[in-house]
Parts: sequence; C-alpha cells; structure tokens
Amino acid sequence: MHKTFRLEKNDAYWDRRWSAYEKDADNFENKEIYPIKYAEMAIKKGDKIAELGCGLGRVFKYYHRLGYDIIATDNSKPAIEKLQKEFGAKVVLVGVEAMPFKDGQFDVILAFGVFHNIEKKMEDAIKETLRCMKRGGKFCISMQPNNMEMRMYNLCHHVGLKMQNKKGHFHKWLVGKDEFKAILERLGCDVENIFHARNVPALWRIPFLRLNKMEIESRSSGYELNRVGKRIDNILTKLFPESFSNVLIYMGRKK
Repeated sequence: MHKTFRLEKNDAYWDRRWSAYEKDADNFENKEIYPIKYAEMAIKKGDKIAELGCGLGRVFKYYHRLGYDIIATDNSKPAIEKLQKEFGAKVVLVGVEAMPFKDGQFDVILAFGVFHNIEKKMEDAIKETLRCMKRGGKFCISMQPNNMEMRMYNLCHHVGLKMQNKKGHFHKWLVGKDEFKAILERLGCDVENIFHARNVPALWRIPFLRLNKMEIESRSSGYELNRVGKRIDNILTKLFPESFSNVLIYMGRKK
C-alpha cells in the first residue's frame, strides 16, 4: 500500500469539507454514478443496512426516504450534527474502529471511502465491521487504487508540501487491486466482484475542462467534463482502464 499526505490532519480535513456545505443532495439525478450505482447492486428492500462514513448523507438520505431500514455513521461531528437535526438516532457519531452495534446486526454494510482513511489498524476496523454483519451478509467497500492517475494526483500535493517546506500528515492509503482483496479474504470475506470506477475524474479538477458546476451539485448528477475534457478522458479510460480509474469497488459476503 502507498501512503499519501496532505497539509491538514485527516480529521480536520473532513471536518472542514463537511462544514463548508449546509447539506448534501437528497436524491441522485444520475443512478449510474459512484457510489449509488454500486450501492444499488448490494442492497434490496427489507435488508438491515449500515452506511459507514456517510459524510453529509447523500446515500443514507436517498435510501431512508425510500423507506429502507438504514443507519448511517461518521466520525465527523459537523457532518453528523447536521444530519441529526433531521434524522435523529438514525445517524450516529462514531468511528468504524468501535461501533455501538450488536454482533450480526446488519444484512449489508456500505463503506464508501472509509478504510483508506485509517492510517493504523485498518484491519482491526474491517474486523469490527464484519462483527456487525450477519453471516453471509453483503459488503460494498470502496478504496483508492495505487495506479497512475492517483499517483500523479498525489504527486502534486507532495510537491506542494516540499515547496512550502512543510511536513504533511497522513491522508489516504492507495491500494493494489489484489492487495486489498487478499486482506479481505484473510479476514473472512468472499470477494465476488471488483470494479474499477470513477468518482471525481482527474481532468475535472482542471477548471477549463469541466462544465460550470459546483462540487456539491456534482455529487448527485456526476462530475461532468466539457466536450474536450470528455474526449481526453474517454481516450485515457479506454486505453488504460486500470491506470485511469480513481475508485476500486469490492463487493462480496462475510463467510
């Protein structure tokens, strides 16, 4: 696994991000984007579901409003306080390292962008997650890949830290596809599918290559590139699909 760094400590980074927005989208305008596309593959009506690392709650709110039995957690106080005003005990301020749930409580656990934020004892956090799942229960976990796109993106931050002569703080782990699969299997999971997905395309971070949308709007409809950006992105993803994805989705079951 490859460790990446930022100027801010990880908790401060996420608190700042979630504090910047009043609320997340209540719906998904586009059901083919990450993460809703993959959540839809994992759950069905009647499941007891937990979403770990919910942020401002776009996935949780979508399923809650459709009547699904879903609970959400996050360790960011600004995010959870905003959600609790509307959803009360359905959202819980807690990290994944020690959760207040019963053994085998959930049929499905969604964890989008959670475990790669844990610098130490990531495997312990995964074990705690599995404890809360029923035997045969489903999981849908996303990680960031250790590939060309993510290495190039994080190199920019590394150079920035060097130019400022500052020491960075841990941000995320980048993982090899088979490397993280082996961790899940060792801890008692059957990995049934691994998908290369896109969240925020690298080119979207270049202002003149994207459509004029704010990030909070793009979280429900997708991070859209303009005509030139799409053309470049299509070429890169078709020629090098594993090198130019920025999310790995692991789906499977607890043994």
